[in-house]
Amino acid sequence: MQGILVFASVMATLGLQIILESVRTLHSDENDFNLSKEQERWVVGIMLSVTLVKLVLMVYCRSFTNEIVKAYAQDHFFDVITNIIGLIAALMANYMEEWMDPVGAIILALYTIRTWSMTVLENVNSLVGKSAAPDYLQKLTYLCWNHHRAIRHIDTVRAYTFGSHYFVEVDIVLPSSMPLQEAHDIGESLQEKLELLPEIERAFVHLDYEYTHKPEHAQSHS
Repeated sequence: MQGILVFASVMATLGLQIILESVRTLHSDENDFNLSKEQERWVVGIMLSVTLVKLVLMVYCRSFTNEIVKAYAQDHFFDVITNIIGLIAALMANYMEEWMDPVGAIILALYTIRTWSMTVLENVNSLVGKSAAPDYLQKLTYLCWNHHRAIRHIDTVRAYTFGSHYFVEVDIVLPSSMPLQEAHDIGESLQEKLELLPEIERAFVHLDYEYTHKPEHAQSHS
């Protein structure tokens, strides 16, 4: 997750650098953008070949569920878009107006900054411990309630982000007369069941015998 954030930040920074360089080129008096026919064939052939390879890699990486591999898929998709726009801008600059090449670079840079900034915001939300959606919490509550007939009450169900997955905390109420071994087995089996869910990284199950108590760790100090 941290690697994705670093990579996205670097890409956004590079986009800003490209904008500055393109603006400098637009204000420059240099007019030397001219491709020969042989150079044009090489540029078109290489760009189209690389774009095709990137397209295949993008489709392949999207078939995985791992977040790191998905980031590679996004990077390949980004390369497909930038290669196509870059090639069009270069050809237009060669045949029409030279300013079209730096303008195309600015468009690509803005797209880079927007795409990777969205990625940064997305992953930052995952790192700050954002609570799960109410529908997902209801799903966990239903699973806990139906886990064992001895469960009398579901005191608390929490799920908050830990990278691309969730940490889950559950408080269940069992009969006060239940033997410790049986209560332990119920709690442990519920923990294992929760951790089998693909979205959950780790589950914590707290056992209690009543639910009218004050919240734990909320003692007042004089």
